[in-house]
Amino acid sequence: MCRKASGWCVKMRSCKVNIWDRRKMRPDKWMISLPYTETKFTRPPWLTRFGFPALPRSDPKTITPDGESKHCNMSRLHEQDAKRPHGVNTGTTE
Repeated sequence: MCRKASGWCVKMRSCKVNIWDRRKMRPDKWMISLPYTETKFTRPPWLTRFGFPALPRSDPKTITPDGESKHCNMSRLHEQDAKRPHGVNTGTTE
């Protein structure tokens, strides 16, 4: 018997195409090979045309007291820490 590969299995294996290889299967060829399915997509009103949220997740006026910024004022936190001596009233038991 000869050791040369022959048969239908080898023939199938030699003709396989890597569909992700752009040289063999370009996106236009790949899309043409698929059956056409018509899809209708209506953009929901809570998204922008790019898919981002159209409105903020929460209203800054409802989550903060009057006159305060929506974002955390880190300088105010550092001022509070500076007023307090180290180790006093920190809540730790040593």
